[in-house]
Amino acid sequence: MGAAIDVLADCARADALRSPPAAEAPGGAQAADAADGLGFPDIPRLELDQLLVQLRDRADDVLAAQGRLRGLLRANALVAGDLSLPVVLRQIVDAARDLVGARYAALGVLGRDGELEQFVHAGMDEKLVAAIGDLPKGRGILGLLVSEPVPLRLDDLSGHQASAGFPPGHPPMSGFLGVPVRIGEEVFGNLYLTERFRGGEFTADDEQLAIALAAAAGAAIANARRFAESEQRRRWLDASAELTPLLLSGEAMQPHALMTRFAAAAADADFATLTVPCGADQVIVTSVAGVLAAGMLNQTAALADSPAGQAIRTGKPVLVTGEGREAIAVALGAGTGPLVIVPLAASEQVHGALMLGRLASRPGYTGTDLDMAASFAAHAAVAMELAQARADQIMLAQAEDRDRIAGDLHDHVIQELFALGMTLQGHAARSDPAAAALVSGYVDTLDEVIKKIRTSIFGLQQPRQVPAGLPARVMEIIDEHTAQLGFTADVSFAGPLDAGPDEALAHDILAVTREALSNCARHARASAVAVSLVLQDGLVTLDITDNGIGLGTPARSSGLASMRRRAKRNGGTFEHTAPAGGGTRLTWTARLHQPPQPGLQQA
Repeated sequence: MGAAIDVLADCARADALRSPPAAEAPGGAQAADAADGLGFPDIPRLELDQLLVQLRDRADDVLAAQGRLRGLLRANALVAGDLSLPVVLRQIVDAARDLVGARYAALGVLGRDGELEQFVHAGMDEKLVAAIGDLPKGRGILGLLVSEPVPLRLDDLSGHQASAGFPPGHPPMSGFLGVPVRIGEEVFGNLYLTERFRGGEFTADDEQLAIALAAAAGAAIANARRFAESEQRRRWLDASAELTPLLLSGEAMQPHALMTRFAAAAADADFATLTVPCGADQVIVTSVAGVLAAGMLNQTAALADSPAGQAIRTGKPVLVTGEGREAIAVALGAGTGPLVIVPLAASEQVHGALMLGRLASRPGYTGTDLDMAASFAAHAAVAMELAQARADQIMLAQAEDRDRIAGDLHDHVIQELFALGMTLQGHAARSDPAAAALVSGYVDTLDEVIKKIRTSIFGLQQPRQVPAGLPARVMEIIDEHTAQLGFTADVSFAGPLDAGPDEALAHDILAVTREALSNCARHARASAVAVSLVLQDGLVTLDITDNGIGLGTPARSSGLASMRRRAKRNGGTFEHTAPAGGGTRLTWTARLHQPPQPGLQQA
């Protein structure tokens, strides 16, 4: 269009040149003399030139507007071209910077507390960003847009009364343009632009372009959020689908560890813990995931003061911010974002609480994350209850079988053995003395067999209940040996011993304890025995010390060999030493059996 106007202007000038001079026209000389005296301009020609100039300016404006419109369309296509939220945010910043010709651009994402949670920027190299230090938190002019989410255009950024200045090393900035990015009625964040490449202040056209791009950005962010939520729901469903069969099978050696690991993988968490009630007014961390949380294992806290304890008391999921988050950050030694804590609730009973967290540098959890985690925890708790109910049902069936076997032994086997004994005694009375003595020996053997069978029947008929916790079972063994020892052994426990060792490992721990106390009662001549059982960092340590005469040279080593064999098959060690003050010290260790790693697909 500009070229066409140039052609029209050139034609007009050519027509002017073809017009005859004033002197050659009829009466030209006289007219020229008159003109020299008066100097009247050629009015039609001046009006035409002015119209052509205005037309050319309008055409330039149209071309510029078309260029900006094409730029806006390209920016919209770029912003809508991906569904990954981090990629979308980066493309919004780059597109806005190119569209209005700004040297620097940034997108501040608002968190639940109203402060900037993310700050995606463009225009500064990495060295400059590192020299400036921490990213903005939403103060000064940036905070003004947070509190008043309306477009803001300034010709001098530092001259505004809300300006908080720049940190050392920050490049100078004067012109500023900021517009809010909305998703429906929600303000997602703000788009910031500074320093026009062409110089001067941002124009009203720049502001309108930024507002239009912000509207397209809001739609793109909403789509990316919905896609991210669908992917996260898929991860949670996959985790639940893999975990539930493991819990229901009854083969999961450490259900708490399994739940913690699957939840951490599904939530893309940097750390996770599982806390259970410990006594009437305390809680203890029984399982952790992530290097950051390793130091929290076996830590106890007051039920009323702990965020996990509050979730256990109320049975409600919670998104922890503020002071609760800061206390956990101190325990971890690193800054954290909002924390998700969900109760393991089933049948109106809360068995524990899962806590999931990310570092402060990563996107924080939202209410949607909380809902998905709560649903996972509820499914896991129900699966654990079903597994326990199945185990109880199997135990009842076994008890019925034992009762039936005991009845058969009493009603049939013992009676037949008794009849056999009576028959043998009758033959002995009619036999010679040598044969009678031999038969009497057989009858005595039958009496011993009958006694053993009756003992077995008594054992079979004992009430079968769910096994007590490991500390309680150790105490039973100590009580059993009190009469043989002549005193009660001292005992101490530490760590989550009820929830930690599985049944196979617990059986070995009890067997080693029984063997050690039995040896002490028979050979040590001790007046004191101390038993210590500790579970820490996945290692079980059983320490039994007496003040007796020492181990000496055992007549047989089968007991010690059995202890060593049990330690080896559990990945532990066994050693016996003589303390400086005399006596014997047995130290037996074992590793907790590790559950299988979750095979979750990564989104």
